[in-house]
Amino acid sequence: MKIYQYKNYEEYVDAQTEANVRKLKNIWVDEKTIKIICDKKSEAHDILCHGTRNATEQKYFLKFFPNANIIGTEISYTAKQFPMTIEWDFHEEKDEWKNKFDIVYSNAIDHSYDPKKALNTWKNQLALNGSLFLEHGYADSENHSQASDPLEISDLELRYLFDELNLNVVETFDTTGIKGRCPSRVYMLKSKEE
Repeated sequence: MKIYQYKNYEEYVDAQTEANVRKLKNIWVDEKTIKIICDKKSEAHDILCHGTRNATEQKYFLKFFPNANIIGTEISYTAKQFPMTIEWDFHEEKDEWKNKFDIVYSNAIDHSYDPKKALNTWKNQLALNGSLFLEHGYADSENHSQASDPLEISDLELRYLFDELNLNVVETFDTTGIKGRCPSRVYMLKSKEE
């Protein structure tokens, strides 16, 4: 595992905001992936998505769960431009989100400066019987630690981290991201503390 070293937190926020603005129209998530997640978790009333850039994840979840409360986080000020999105650093706890969500989803762990803190925060957001779905790209050309994508982590390293945080891998499935260009794996996780 490699993590890009920022001078300070402000540099992290600036790097993430710059990348967000530059890639604002890009869509990484594939609707088929969200459909598979919804099929695996057939009932969800509260859904939280982290690092959503332009709210595409929320829109896809809304299509399959039209009556659910769906919210996304984005660290950039651009969050205000999109529905169902708030400006928030996904590493940080929010008291009203603890033990609340049936589904927590993210494909943005590579944007984490502290994956242990992020995953622990996300785990704490799960309702009883809630599931964390983590999508992570694993193409050779992806996952290089840099200011915009600070975390470089392998499948095996992720699994060690899950174990350390008492997250059980229920199952995984592979997907190709949008337009088949980004091989990734989705981990369905549950807290071992349930």
